[in-house]
Amino acid sequence: MLKIESLSKRLEDKNVLQNISFEIHKGSITGLIGRNGAGKTTLIRTIVGILDKNEGNVTIDGENIFSNEALRTQIVFMADTTNFIKQFTVKELVSIYENAYPNFNKSSFYESLEKYKLPNSSLRRYSKGMKTLLYLLLTFSSGASYVILDEPTNGLDPIVKRTVLQLIIEYVSSGEVGVLISSHHLAELEKIIDHYLFLKDGLIESNSSLEESFTDYCKLQVAFQDELPSQFKEHQDIFILSQTGKVSILIVKRQKEEIITQLQGAKPLLLEELPLTLEDLFYLKDGGELYV
Repeated sequence: MLKIESLSKRLEDKNVLQNISFEIHKGSITGLIGRNGAGKTTLIRTIVGILDKNEGNVTIDGENIFSNEALRTQIVFMADTTNFIKQFTVKELVSIYENAYPNFNKSSFYESLEKYKLPNSSLRRYSKGMKTLLYLLLTFSSGASYVILDEPTNGLDPIVKRTVLQLIIEYVSSGEVGVLISSHHLAELEKIIDHYLFLKDGLIESNSSLEESFTDYCKLQVAFQDELPSQFKEHQDIFILSQTGKVSILIVKRQKEEIITQLQGAKPLLLEELPLTLEDLFYLKDGGELYV
């Protein structure tokens, strides 16, 4: 288990991360979401040691990775750009990863290279999507137990994007790898993650499984002859997601059946439950423009 305990980081006298704690387990995918400036990139870079922490610990199975350099090879990081790899040939990259990660699986990497028809050559012949796939194959062939991915699908066409997501699921399904993935593509993230961390102003606002969140909340579409009655506008467990004319989209926390009964009693023109999404939860927890 990868455990982050009370991690804090200051940059230029600003508390960018404050007392961050969570766990990553093998065989699971955790999504890291939050608005721009929330501290996602700083958190990732502090966990992997690119930035020095100010307080807290990162441990693997109880051992502190900051005091045991060998443990750092159990965490592998894939950045949000392929600038690092584009200057090398495939052979040179394999050599780099073999030296950095003692458990790098060379044979598995070359099998995957052939499977996805990626040239064993200079990366000058590679498109952006091909570079991302190669980077991902190198990352998962490292033999590390914990993989941290920063925006792995940025700028990819739908076909490559789907392949990348399937690859992530495939490697995690072995039960030998735990993944933390930061992404602002919430609809994609929802399809593959088991848990999510919502980061807001350097703090973890939510740490939950999707299943728990989808059980705790429900989304309703309701329409009245006039506007939404005031008792529902002011209800502490009702969040108004949108209002267009007579139609309101509501997110209800707790008391689902009770609130539906109350809405029915107010004689709506329309009342139906809609599928709840990760994007809805994001809006609920940090309303405004849906960008992260």
